[in-house]
Amino acid sequence: MSRLLHPAPETWRTPSGLTAHLWRRPFADRAPVLLVHGYASNVLYNWVKTGWLDPLAAQGRSVLAVDLPGHGSSADVDPTRLSVQDLLDDLHGLSAEMVADEPSGDAIAVHGYSLGSRLAWQLAAAHPELVASLIVGGAPAADRLTGLDAEAARRWARDGVVPQDPLTRSVVTVAAAMPDQNLPHVVELLLAVARTPFDPAATVPAAPTLVVAGARDEIAAGSARLAELVVAAGHPARLVEVPGRDHVNVLTSRIYKDAVLDALP
Repeated sequence: MSRLLHPAPETWRTPSGLTAHLWRRPFADRAPVLLVHGYASNVLYNWVKTGWLDPLAAQGRSVLAVDLPGHGSSADVDPTRLSVQDLLDDLHGLSAEMVADEPSGDAIAVHGYSLGSRLAWQLAAAHPELVASLIVGGAPAADRLTGLDAEAARRWARDGVVPQDPLTRSVVTVAAAMPDQNLPHVVELLLAVARTPFDPAATVPAAPTLVVAGARDEIAAGSARLAELVVAAGHPARLVEVPGRDHVNVLTSRIYKDAVLDALP
């Protein structure tokens, strides 16, 4: 099988400004996978350069990945007026279309990383009939965006003034590490998500769930709680902790990839 290349053969923009990238596998016989990247990342850096596409396709799957508004191929989209529900509506629409077009069944696997894990969790909880399997990587166990200083975040993105608030400084300024960012738009997406409080215990997915975290990932510390919530709700879940890896380099881990490939339907 030839390697999957970026950009994807099929790319389009959703109503709320997500850019969908589809690598369609003809005659796919396994459930398709939806990939949702983290804050200040994108499809290219979160999934392509870290080597995720080919192992998924080698299992006989189509792969659908999205650039969230303000990120990657959607860098031109201003997320200021968007809500979490807007994002979830588009992710649901993409998933439903994907399932309708695939010969492999009636559900999709969803894999979200970091901020994308929050959206993946909410999507799976809202649409149990559509999500056959859930993977959340680098996922905070609680809402770490509560208390962000929105104006300080915007000032940093616009003028480079470092926020004095420790939470805002630690969360927002990581966006500077990625090249070619539209920083005002990247920050506005984070603020748009932060406006909707997130309590993973309030809406627990019914799908079999894999939680993955690097042992040195402070952001995902305590993410075992997410697996515990799914199990308490009566559904299978497990945690895989990757030794020696942090929030950034865990994405290249073979342990992470093998765990996901084993968990997918």
